[in-house]
Amino acid sequence: MLTRIKAIALLSLTLVLAGCGFQLRGGDNLPPELQRLVLSGDDKTQFYRLVSARLLRAGVTLVPDDGNTPVLTIGQLGQANTTASVNPRGDTLEYAMRFGTRFTLDMPDEPRQVFNVAFNRSFLDKSAQALASSREQQQLREQMEHEAAEQILRQLSRLSF
Repeated sequence: MLTRIKAIALLSLTLVLAGCGFQLRGGDNLPPELQRLVLSGDDKTQFYRLVSARLLRAGVTLVPDDGNTPVLTIGQLGQANTTASVNPRGDTLEYAMRFGTRFTLDMPDEPRQVFNVAFNRSFLDKSAQALASSREQQQLREQMEHEAAEQILRQLSRLSF
């Protein structure tokens, strides 16, 4: 009897979640207008390859520009470090890293849409361990690139035409 109640509760919860439009993260459902796309940007960067791979994983066909296909243009990545905290002597203890990019979507017969992606992360300054600190910054940047690529797809999946 108890298993039957659990099964009914699970079925009810599943139906409620499906009915409200809930979708798991990573299930990028891009609009049909974006199933064929021109990807523009610096194709020699790791970030461009990440976005391209995410688009392909979402079922997008990347095509050359023919004038009638939507164009997604990825801007340059920007990164800036600012001091987040200092010790009593005035030495920097922690930095805040700001990371961001801008991308545009040009649809045929539609105005250009401009989107921003920005993240802030903090990291400790380990001046006595300079190599470890630079590795931490590099790993943080790679992580932020992955997050930015995912954010681009999430923003594209929210569009409606």
